[in-house]
Formats: sequence, structure tokens, C-alpha cells
Amino acid sequence: MIVNNKNGLAAYKEKCFIDCTGDTDLIKLVGASYQSGNHNRVNQPVSLRFDMAGIDFERFHAYMRSLGNDQYKYFAMNTPGMKDIIRKAYENGVLTEQDACYFQAFGIPSRPDGMNFNCPELTTKENVVDAEFMTQKQLEGKKAIMRLRKFLRDYIPGFENAYITSIAQLVGFRESRRIEAEYMLTIEDVLTYRKFPDGIAASHYPIDVHGVDDVSLGLKYQHDVPADEQYWEVPFRVMIPKTLDNVLTAGRCAGMDFRAQSAARIQPTCRSMGEAAGIAAAMAVKNEAVRFNEIDGTAVRREIRLPDKF
Repeated sequence: MIVNNKNGLAAYKEKCFIDCTGDTDLIKLVGASYQSGNHNRVNQPVSLRFDMAGIDFERFHAYMRSLGNDQYKYFAMNTPGMKDIIRKAYENGVLTEQDACYFQAFGIPSRPDGMNFNCPELTTKENVVDAEFMTQKQLEGKKAIMRLRKFLRDYIPGFENAYITSIAQLVGFRESRRIEAEYMLTIEDVLTYRKFPDGIAASHYPIDVHGVDDVSLGLKYQHDVPADEQYWEVPFRVMIPKTLDNVLTAGRCAGMDFRAQSAARIQPTCRSMGEAAGIAAAMAVKNEAVRFNEIDGTAVRREIRLPDKF
């Protein structure tokens, strides 16, 4: 592997590698197979998140209560009264139609006067992992953030003196490339709360596709599963590329179909996959068996559940 850092170009020859780029950058560079996007190859919308501080939460909370919402540090499109306010700002030319299509904000732990905004959400296309597209969305996103700042200051009590404290350095992708893996996690696995002998992560997070009109397609979870079993697992095999022996892929770019990935892409699940990949790599190096499809996924699972020196 050739890398470029502060010391210049360097070459590394290792027994195994783990691709945690989120976009299967290593997989793509070596020519291995991958998937991208939905049935039309269109990726989920991207976002450019930002933070604000200087919020008077007492006034903000009083206003939210007046709208019928008792949540103290959260509001979004589905918060009571918010759709009407956002629509009014759009009609007044403060927000664009794209600004108004998705809006969500959260409180920030240890920041008593701050909120984080999971917006603006920006339009997408086929292959969002493109330098020109990323630059375009960075510019569009910053202009949208300035409009959202004006909206919040002018329309939401408690935000009159609020100010932007940070803007994400990069546009955020929810989904881009996904490897062709030994096993592909499917939407049926999620909806039926499927468990696997080599399951290395468990989750109850729901299907969460942004910006796709047919997101539900009548999808329903299996209703007869006991409450304490209503979670699904990610098997170790989703991290093993079909055509590579000594590479694992962990995170949102592992082997999953488009809709299953929307449930598995969140940080806790990705971190669990990273832990499993590190354990498997250590096992492979110790046992001098760098073919990851020969690693026993159930042994990786046992090590996660019952840590031991292997």
C-alpha cells in the first residue's frame, strides 16, 4: 500500500488490511466488486451538519410547549407546529424548497446553550463519492446554513442571539459504496430480526432511508417476535469481500443491500464492526492465516462477548 503523509510517500507491505473508509476506497482501488445506491444506483441525500450556541433554552422551551411539544432540546419537521413555521419561512423567501424538505436539531451534552443540526439535507445523484460533486455540495450547504441561521433567529424564540460555532469539514454521506461480501445483509434479515451464529453486532435501529419516495414499499417488521428478541444481528461475513483474501471492510460500506444498510449505518453498529474486524485481523496474524474467509466468525463473536487473550 502506498500512502502519502507529512513524511512524503511510503510503502507498506502487511499481512492484512481493514478498509474503514466508509466508501470502500481501498476496495475500489484494488478493483474488487461493490454496489452503490438504490435500484437506480442513486445514493441517499448528503448533509452538511453545523452547530449553534448562544441559545436561550428557557425561551425556546416555553415556545415549544406552546406548540404542544414537551421535548426540551429536540425539534424537527415532525415536531408539533414546526411544519407551519417552516412553510411560512419558505413562503416569505427566507428558506428554499430544499431547505424546507428536511429539518432536525438536537441538544449537545455538556453544551447548555448549544444545538447540533442534522441539516441542511442536500440533493443527491448516482455516485456521490465524486470530488466535483462534494465541492458543489460543500458550497451549497454553507449557503443553506446561512439561510437556516436567519430562519432560526427570525422565527424561533430563544435563537435571537444564537450564532454558528462550527460547520462540518466535509459533506456527510449516509451511503455510497458497499462491498460484494461473503454474505449480504438483506432487508428481510432486518425485518425478521434475524440472528446469526457469527453475529458480531446487534441492533434495534429501524430502516432509515432519506430522500427516497418508495422507502417503505409496505415494509413491515415480523410482528410475532417476542419483545426481548426484537433486534437483528450483523454477521461477521458481511465484512469479507468475495474476491479478496486479506482485506476486511467495516462500517457503512460492508456487504448489505440498500435498505438494510440504512439500518446498519449508524455509529454504534459501525464501531462494533470495527471491533470485530480488529479481533479477526489479530487472529489471522497470530495464526498465520490471512484468508479471512477461513476465520471462524463464531470465534470472533465469542471474543467480543467473552473477552479473552487469544
